[in-house]
Amino acid sequence: MKDIDSVEQQSKVQQHRNRDGVEIGYAMIVTSFFSMDIVTIVLGSIVTLGCCCASEYQLSKKSKRLATITVVTAVAKIITWGVFFVLFFNSFYQLLGVSNNIGEINDDFNTGNYGSDFNNDITDFNDDITRNAITTLSVGGNTILILIFILSIMNIVFACLYTFQRG
Repeated sequence: MKDIDSVEQQSKVQQHRNRDGVEIGYAMIVTSFFSMDIVTIVLGSIVTLGCCCASEYQLSKKSKRLATITVVTAVAKIITWGVFFVLFFNSFYQLLGVSNNIGEINDDFNTGNYGSDFNNDITDFNDDITRNAITTLSVGGNTILILIFILSIMNIVFACLYTFQRG
């Protein structure tokens, strides 16, 4: 009788161990899907570091590794968003500088301080800046947005692997 009770108890313990962290995994999937990266990082860090409610979890190294990868992809996504905004504001600032130069050209035109070649040189210079700013924003911005999309998919996949891949 004792052996049967012992086997049943071990089976229950094993089932409990397989369920450790599943609730946090579901939350990581939802937060990854809705791009709440900071919450995903916090939840993944709780699991990875074994603090708070995860201190009693007995997770395999594979599960902890998947949670760590989920955290890393969320951090990479935040950094990539930062690069995108720096690129966007840099291009915006360049375009803003062009409009300021146009204001200076109008002032020079109104005061008569211009030569025959002056306006053509400034206009060509402004066109180059505008073209470079728009090209940088469109090519670089699209590349970064594609990278963010790929990181989002990776984040969801690794959160799902952490939640459903047990062993």
